[in-house]
Amino acid sequence: MLLKRICGVLLLGSTLALSVDAQEKSVRPGINDPFQNPDVKKYAETFEGESREVFAKRKEVVTAIGLKPGMAIADIGAGTGLYTRLFASEVGPKGKVYAVDIAQKFLDHIATVKKEAGIKNVTSVLCKPHSAELPAESVDVAFICDTYHHFEFPERTMQSIHTALKPGGRVVLTDFRRVKGQSTDWVMNHVRAGQDVFEQEIVDAGFKRLKEVKETLKDNYFIVFEKAEKAEKAEPKMLFTVIAGYGGVVRLPDAVEQPTKGSKVVFDVTGIAKETGKPVPGLERAAVLLNLAGVSGLKASDLELVVVLHGEATYAALSNEAFKTTRDRPHDSSELIDRLVKAGVKVQVCGQSLARKKLDPKSVRPGVAIAASAMTATLNHQAKGYSYVPAHGQ
Repeated sequence: MLLKRICGVLLLGSTLALSVDAQEKSVRPGINDPFQNPDVKKYAETFEGESREVFAKRKEVVTAIGLKPGMAIADIGAGTGLYTRLFASEVGPKGKVYAVDIAQKFLDHIATVKKEAGIKNVTSVLCKPHSAELPAESVDVAFICDTYHHFEFPERTMQSIHTALKPGGRVVLTDFRRVKGQSTDWVMNHVRAGQDVFEQEIVDAGFKRLKEVKETLKDNYFIVFEKAEKAEKAEPKMLFTVIAGYGGVVRLPDAVEQPTKGSKVVFDVTGIAKETGKPVPGLERAAVLLNLAGVSGLKASDLELVVVLHGEATYAALSNEAFKTTRDRPHDSSELIDRLVKAGVKVQVCGQSLARKKLDPKSVRPGVAIAASAMTATLNHQAKGYSYVPAHGQ
């Protein structure tokens, strides 16, 4: 079972651009259940109370968006219509506001209020869990305030918003700062992820980040994105949480088979990189696993990793000087090995391989131990409960 778990983790690392495939499953089932039949009066007191930062700072938020008369804006997750009413005034009679919400009761409330106030430039839109249900190229700005963390299908929803925006249209995102040790327990339990995850999801949906407005809000962040000319997925943001510069991974908080504390793995490493100057691929696989652990909130010490070098990978165990003498080029795995060792990875080299290649054991670099053979090293560790992971090629 542990071997299957580790292989699943390594597969995640090797498919770096992996997304929640077509978002067929909700990333937060049940989060919108309270809005199936909401108490509008109760929510109005909550959403439009001075204790709520985005209410207290509503004028500053609207100013920061930079609306102009005649523009069209979608208030995604309009709720009781706080910002819908403010936007209606900003864009003027020639402009348009789409009040988008998943709760019909909220939309009915907005319709009543706008009629009483004589507001005529607001259109209500009942959205779906996976789609904003807006016309194509109909809005200049999509405003998502304290709502993104309620998206059950963020990838599909953002793609629908991408379609709804005019060329060069903007997304304005404000949501709760979720920082361990700083945010409230309510935020930590209610909001599924932090700013970096939400930003990456939006970029992956075909947007480019323009700026962050930091002076407007304290408990929330305020990020502005622009619709890219093409809805192509951007390069994923690579994270190097434990091993800097090697084995980069993407954050996939909702993926199954995350790294597990206490995992023990022995990597059987023989292959070398096809491209000169690149480190041994098997060493990178160990870096991937450590970085995945770091992304999941684990420390390097929460895993026990052993790397056994033999075959052509034997040369990676040499000191910088010995490697250059024997291979006639600078050591291409030196920095990576040092960082793995510093992170607690045990690196061993096959003594039999050293002998067959006529390499002096004294030329082995500090931090690398010499095993009687790669076979005994891998067998002994498997007997101690380590999962065996072959790393024979690229």
